[in-house]
Parts: sequence; structure tokens; C-alpha cells
Amino acid sequence: MLPIQELILKTLKGRVFFVHLEKWNETHFDCKLAAINLGPQLPADAIFGPFSKGQTALEAYERLIAELRVRLENHDPSDSISTIDNPCNTEFLTASDQKNIVGLAVEVRVNGLAC
Repeated sequence: MLPIQELILKTLKGRVFFVHLEKWNETHFDCKLAAINLGPQLPADAIFGPFSKGQTALEAYERLIAELRVRLENHDPSDSISTIDNPCNTEFLTASDQKNIVGLAVEVRVNGLAC
């Protein structure tokens, strides 16, 4: 079974993104994102992307967040990531690691609890 870390990203405008950070081996991580509830311009089950790879979990996640921010800016410049929840703990990236990438304005949670 492939080890994963699940994350749920929500935006100020109510968009929801589900992320799987997958560990393929010690030097190969994939970060895959699916979007749910993007608003009236796109279907509810649209795949928004992006997908990123990295030699570390941090590298893959950092690339995914950067690309997601660009896509959100292009789709709706008034929207941004507001919360990130790790509903099944933080297997690869700690809450602190995530906070360092997304910044202080984004609330990072683990199992629904603010960190």
C-alpha cells in the first residue's frame, strides 16, 4: 500500500481541494490535487490540478502550493487559501512545515484542530 498524507485545502470563497501527498520511495514524492466546489464557472467535480513531484515531500508540496496559487489568481484574483486540514495526521509534512510554505495568514490544522 502506498503511504499518503491527506490534506484538505479551503479558500476564502468556499472552494475545496483534496490533496494526496504520496511517497513512492525515499526520493520520489507526488502531490496530487483534485478540486471540489470551484464555483459556477466550472463543474463541481472538475480536476483543477496541479500535480507536482519532488525528491522530498516538502519539495513536492511547495511546488503544488505555488502552482495552485497561480491558478487561483488566474481563476479568481480575490480568492486565496484560508485553511489547510490534515485529517489523518501529518505523516510526511508537519504543520510547521506547511505553515512555513503557506504563511501566517493560512490556518493549518491537524485532525481538525488548529496548530
